[in-house]
Amino acid sequence: MARRDLYDALATSHRRRLLYHVLETGESTVEELATVLSGWEVATTDTMHTGEDRSKLRLHLVHNHLPRLADRGLILYDPETGSVELASLHPMDAEMIRRTIEIEGPDDR
Repeated sequence: MARRDLYDALATSHRRRLLYHVLETGESTVEELATVLSGWEVATTDTMHTGEDRSKLRLHLVHNHLPRLADRGLILYDPETGSVELASLHPMDAEMIRRTIEIEGPDDR
């Protein structure tokens, strides 16, 4: 994987947080990711999300973020089952993912 692919993956908070969650859990589903990321946004912005907001986030995951991360070799994504697993990452890449979340700060987690 080219370094610029990782930088592109980390360019949005949704992808950073998605990668961090899967890095920490090993695997996830689209539904779980939509719930986790929606909750993360609520916690960091002090706003309330509706079911419609979560649905929009899920659509962005399915049609944008997950395919993009899979194309760059960062995750294994099965659109049929909705399963998401972390691909084999270099330890430095995994550390960079963790650090991007640390940089956001404890109030942004």
